[in-house]
Amino acid sequence: RDDGRVGGRNRAEVTVLEMMTPSSSGTGVHHFDDADSPQPSRDDGLTVEEMISLHVGEIGKAQVRHFVLSSLAWVPAVFMTLMSVFTERDAAWRCIAPDGCEDRDFCSLNDKEWEWVSKSASIRSEWNLVCGDAWKVSSADSMFFAGFFFGAGLIGQLADVRGRKPAMYLSLVIGGFGSAISAAVSSFWPYFWSKSIIGFGCGGVGVASFVLSTEPLGAKWRSRLGIATQYWWASGIVLMSCVAMGITEWRAYTIFVVVSTALYCVVSAPLLKESPKWLLIAGKPEKALEVLTALAEGNGQGIPPRDLPRLKRPATSSASSTSIAAVLPYPALRIRLFAMAFVFFVNSAVYYGLSLNVGSLGGSIYLNNILSALVEMVSYAFAQVSVEKVGRKHTLMFLLTVAGFGCLVSGFSTGGAQTAVALVGRFGIAASFNMIFLYTTELFPTVVRSAALGTCSLVARLGGIIAPQIILLQTVSPSLPFIVFAGASAAACFATTFLAETKGVIMQDTLEGAARQAQATSSSNFYQLSAEDFEEDEETLTNRD
Repeated sequence: RDDGRVGGRNRAEVTVLEMMTPSSSGTGVHHFDDADSPQPSRDDGLTVEEMISLHVGEIGKAQVRHFVLSSLAWVPAVFMTLMSVFTERDAAWRCIAPDGCEDRDFCSLNDKEWEWVSKSASIRSEWNLVCGDAWKVSSADSMFFAGFFFGAGLIGQLADVRGRKPAMYLSLVIGGFGSAISAAVSSFWPYFWSKSIIGFGCGGVGVASFVLSTEPLGAKWRSRLGIATQYWWASGIVLMSCVAMGITEWRAYTIFVVVSTALYCVVSAPLLKESPKWLLIAGKPEKALEVLTALAEGNGQGIPPRDLPRLKRPATSSASSTSIAAVLPYPALRIRLFAMAFVFFVNSAVYYGLSLNVGSLGGSIYLNNILSALVEMVSYAFAQVSVEKVGRKHTLMFLLTVAGFGCLVSGFSTGGAQTAVALVGRFGIAASFNMIFLYTTELFPTVVRSAALGTCSLVARLGGIIAPQIILLQTVSPSLPFIVFAGASAAACFATTFLAETKGVIMQDTLEGAARQAQATSSSNFYQLSAEDFEEDEETLTNRD
């Protein structure tokens, strides 16, 4: 869910950013007509955007089929990311001491006074990872996110060099391979290292799947369906919980994850096509044209008598390579960067902390996980509506407040009440995590937008690494992890007060323009720069050049 990086930004990230901003390209399906005057000249060629608008169609059967197949990659990705909820859960045990075990601490019992109900239920029961060895479980989860940290960066680079499709499937294969190793090992430490392989693979799935699924769509449909990819994540949580009800042994469940990942790869790979935008940028216009032609034919669009026009590469700007360090001399933008990076860190830590800790809540772990996923779906819809009606800043503050409240009350509740308020916290943090990507792209000018999002995403993965260690605090006090999550949410809410509202605001292209805009910002709203301001910025840049 958090896939970006700093220093080695790739075209996949830039493409994601383009998809999240409004586009002026065509908004409807356009059928070919030789007498159609608005279409660009054949001699000049067409960009991919123009080709989709004029000849392929904004959306059609072929694009929907491609979108569903490629975005389904989120399902095996969530299987591998959150399978530890079941494979590492607290297993049932029974007392076999002649005088009983009432009023005695579990860790004070010796091996002859208790036994596992099912030794193969989880890694905790199979390798006795309890009491003094409980930290090993949390360390394995942190190792997963450490692998994720590196996988997102390296496989993201591969997506630029070899293409979105190979990168996505390589990610799934690596993750599946690591899962297979974890199911086959006979002791903890090989399992520990296998988690880094799983995380490395999962780290590359997000952006590759997102870009692959949305690039063939028309401009207005990219933003709509791009948001909808998050629902596959939540749907995967529901599905994995239902399967876990029937497969209660951790090795068998892990094998299910491996098989489902392999099945997805085998079924979908022959049907998916490479991103036409990447093919064009990679210097393969003929193959890009083949993909667009196949999509047009799949949509039932009429192909021109002389086939589709040739493609031309979009114009690129050298400013797109500006480093995130360029933000630091501007105090207002620097504060935004630090504040939003902290918000990302907290969102990741709290979201994955609540997700991995669902087993400690009262009631059924399976039902709790399903309810968490359903709550996430509702939270996505709420965030999508609220950011447009209320605004980005106040929506984020409200959601972080809800998350903090839910976590705090959950820490001092038990049974069904604890589950209910924990779900309230899950609602807040899931919706917050969903919207901060959009908010970040609007807070920074074009020249550093990709770098800013990459930096924040990098920090978010550090939050994922620390989340399991926060959960481990429950060995000190059962309520302590929830208190930490609540405090972190409150701190992130405070950090949000340093951010500006961006709803309906003109996004700047230059650092100078964004800095001047920030200086004229009131406590809650941006000041809209006048045309003279823009002209002065352009003159300043021209003189500097």
